[in-house]
Amino acid sequence: MFLTSDQGRVPAGPGVTLSAVAEMAGCGDVLILQFAEGKRDLPRVAMVEFASGAAKTLLQLTAGGLIVRGAAVLSAKPHKDSAQWNLAPLSEIHIGATAAYDADHPLVSFARFTTAAGEEFSLPIGIAEKHSPGKRIYPSAPARSSKAGRRKPTGDGAGMS
Repeated sequence: MFLTSDQGRVPAGPGVTLSAVAEMAGCGDVLILQFAEGKRDLPRVAMVEFASGAAKTLLQLTAGGLIVRGAAVLSAKPHKDSAQWNLAPLSEIHIGATAAYDADHPLVSFARFTTAAGEEFSLPIGIAEKHSPGKRIYPSAPARSSKAGRRKPTGDGAGMS
């Protein structure tokens, strides 16, 4: 949990405010987000408690039209020296994809995170009424296929000896 005060609140975009100064109370993972209003705008950084605040913050940022430009998860365990903390850069964030959860909640919306190392984990956002593939919000550029950037050889044999 983060302890904040109204004195440290700063506007982060349309309808979004974040705390500029926070004190981490407790233990757990922290989502670090770099975001901006546009691709060329000066980025800001936010840290939110992963389990309780990550999904809500991502929904607020995307609803406000902000672009996520960088993300990582910091595992800062209590009573551990900072040398034992782990920073896992994220390669992808999807929000709003739906899946079956359990017998009581047949369709739930999730935020899914993929680390640069390929590890995937999800956080439930809420109960969904219909199936959705969700939306990738980070990285914001479309994913390139494995064939992108490859040139097909020309059939004229130019440059061959």
